[in-house]
Amino acid sequence: MRYLFLLILLSFLCVSTEAAYIYGLRGEVDLKKAGAADWARVGGDEKTKLQPGDELRTARASTIEIYMDDGTRIKVAPLSAFKMSEEDGEKVSLGLYFGRVRSWVKKFSKKFEVRTPSAVCAVRGTDFMVSSDADGNSRVEVYEGSVLAGDSKGNSALVREGQATDIPAGGKMKDPGQNPNQPSDMNSSVGDSRQVARAEIYSEISKEDVLSRAQEEMKASEYQNRKVAIDAFGNRVRMEEYTIRPAANQFKYVVLNTRESRFDFGKILFTFNAALPDDLSQATASMITSPGAAAPAWYLTEMNSVMSNTTDKVTEDAFGGTMVYNGSLSDPRYNLIFGDYKFYAAGPAEANDNGGLGKLMWAKTNYNVPNNTHASITYLGGTAPTLTGSLPSGSDVFHSYSKNTYSDGTWIAAEDWVLFNDGDTLSTGDFNRGLGEGNTVDAVTDKLNFQRVYTSSLFGGRTIDLMYSAKLLKEAGLLRFE
Repeated sequence: MRYLFLLILLSFLCVSTEAAYIYGLRGEVDLKKAGAADWARVGGDEKTKLQPGDELRTARASTIEIYMDDGTRIKVAPLSAFKMSEEDGEKVSLGLYFGRVRSWVKKFSKKFEVRTPSAVCAVRGTDFMVSSDADGNSRVEVYEGSVLAGDSKGNSALVREGQATDIPAGGKMKDPGQNPNQPSDMNSSVGDSRQVARAEIYSEISKEDVLSRAQEEMKASEYQNRKVAIDAFGNRVRMEEYTIRPAANQFKYVVLNTRESRFDFGKILFTFNAALPDDLSQATASMITSPGAAAPAWYLTEMNSVMSNTTDKVTEDAFGGTMVYNGSLSDPRYNLIFGDYKFYAAGPAEANDNGGLGKLMWAKTNYNVPNNTHASITYLGGTAPTLTGSLPSGSDVFHSYSKNTYSDGTWIAAEDWVLFNDGDTLSTGDFNRGLGEGNTVDAVTDKLNFQRVYTSSLFGGRTIDLMYSAKLLKEAGLLRFE
């Protein structure tokens, strides 16, 4: 659970909402009105007017068309999401979180603009398509007219009719070149459900969005747990946890914490090399390390996570996962190695850094997860941070504190507890006492919760404070005893 990761606060846009209407849709399209907490399904026969701040998202095999009073038309592909906000009287601007939109912009209309996490495209009188994947990479294709496209670094270029350009997240846009693709019919998505799930991990951190998503997902969750427990500070915490499978080769764990004065949450997305079995524990048992000389059938290829108080966040992003044989005769096994593993933190000032992940604190390459070794590691500021740690409640108590202070003065600290439901901290003797009363290890474990509190110089005095139960982790196969 220390790998609860983060991703992306995407830049958003502006669209003329005084004269924007939904005229046609296919499939399932959801609308969240500006200032509303919940999403609502748009009816197929409705002519819905869009207001400043409204958000739309399309499901699989679903599309939507938007018309404006000057004749401009926009079509949104399946598995896409965007936001609209006020026009300033001179321009219309559309913000694409992820997915794909095609726009037919009338000549002599207002300035028309599409923004993604990595690109901005400005046009007048043009037929063009903009796409953005779950990693924030963008592509622009121009079918008629021209588009002035720019990246987040300030570079720009004119993309002419018949040309296309790719704009990587956080990188320099490619020179426009001849486009080999025919104009899309917009009836297919830019990516798969894996990408959409990953984008959700990084883009939805407001309380309203997190709760709205949870209300939908808990209906179809595989494992689910609700309880009230006491945290390390004596506060009552309502804990809601669940796991769901966004795609055949993925599962996602979500935990929500509600206290009297705050809301915290964690989301972690696990992506595997193959479709998962019906019994999830068959895959989770070997996703980090697998004993024996035979490679496991399932292993992690990516792991994406966020912990947040809805203002500050800690994110982790791991990819390029593969299983590598250790060659040992005495203890043969396959170990998970991530090609890249990165850790970020952000307060409001850093929220949009690195494509919305936050400020990069450290990055490991060829990271052997079970052995905690790596080929190389780089740190914020260029040198290893100063590490301070302690066991505040004593060496026999499950309570620890560690703090990293980087060369530029940035610091982040994590404090961890293992607690019983009544808030008492677990000690080494508790298992023996519990088992002595006739309980099993499972029975004792079901009474336990984990609590992590992050503090940082980036958080302005705020904390990220999250509790989660051992019971649900055990049921999902993420916690086991051997």
